[in-house]
Amino acid sequence: MKAGTTWVYSFLSRHPEINFTPEKEIHFLADFYTNHNPLTTQHLNQRLSARLKGIQHLRAERQKSIQEWYEHVYIPGEKTVEWYKGLFNNKPTGQHWNADFSNLSALISEKGWQQITEDISNQIKAIYILREPCERLWSQFKFSQKLNSKASEAELIQQASKFIGTRSAKIHSQYCLNLDNARAGLGIENIKPLIFDDIQDKPVELLRSIERFLKISEFNYLNTGDLKRKINTTSNNSPPKQFRQLCEPIIHREIEGLNRRGVDVPQRWRLD
Repeated sequence: MKAGTTWVYSFLSRHPEINFTPEKEIHFLADFYTNHNPLTTQHLNQRLSARLKGIQHLRAERQKSIQEWYEHVYIPGEKTVEWYKGLFNNKPTGQHWNADFSNLSALISEKGWQQITEDISNQIKAIYILREPCERLWSQFKFSQKLNSKASEAELIQQASKFIGTRSAKIHSQYCLNLDNARAGLGIENIKPLIFDDIQDKPVELLRSIERFLKISEFNYLNTGDLKRKINTTSNNSPPKQFRQLCEPIIHREIEGLNRRGVDVPQRWRLD
């Protein structure tokens, strides 16, 4: 379910006023405040293994530091609020923020968000990246299903039709409900919807909008990487025509709902 978080992380992680842990997607909030439980022992160990494979280009001291963080801070212990707070090296002060990404955080209820402000901090802001609904569903479908490359188009669409009816597909497609819960729980001023297309179309403007939202200083991202580089998305992103037809009720529902909530979506998302 690629939504550009790796791209956003690659730039915001360089901002001196935003503090991330070595693990980009912690998933604690969803684990603790929803009925989803992603932080299994298997998941934690898989993240350690994957992270170690991805840091072999770093200096030996940095590799050791990251490995020790996973082995002594991230993996051990009961996954409590204190454990989560302890993942970060710095306490947020002034306009400095501790941050992490998780697509599952979008599923937190209004009461869950309210509880987070009581348990963790009364200064919580959330960014919700919205991707064109059918393309997001197609990405989730390919990510979660073991597709048979030899399957006929009819078989593929039959499998897709079943997938769209699953609970997982439904809850992740409820942009408006998820946005309403976050706004009600944290306050509308503390929620920022972002449009996935803007990462590719106007990356600097998007990053500046995040800085304004967090009330932090402007940072020169031009020296940190290629702002126009390809976003990390699943290959072959364009859904087949028949898959789009299956998505039409969802597209219509969410686009109309986002419009009523003051969220402008690109013209290309619209069915007409």
